[in-house]
Amino acid sequence: MNLDKVVCNCMNVTSGQIKEAVENGAGTLEEVQQATGASTVCGACLDDVERLVNYFVAQRGKAGQ
Repeated sequence: MNLDKVVCNCMNVTSGQIKEAVENGAGTLEEVQQATGASTVCGACLDDVERLVNYFVAQRGKAGQ
């Protein structure tokens, strides 16, 4: 996965920034939105952001096992 890829063009948020937000404790779409601003302007990236949040939360869970 390219962590430098911009997922949210409005706020210029990358996959890596979403991953970092999850690693810093965000566990929901809403918490990632608060931490990064992703998907808070036009909403076009909402599905992509939500998919990444779910993926990184699942990865975090596996790392903790």
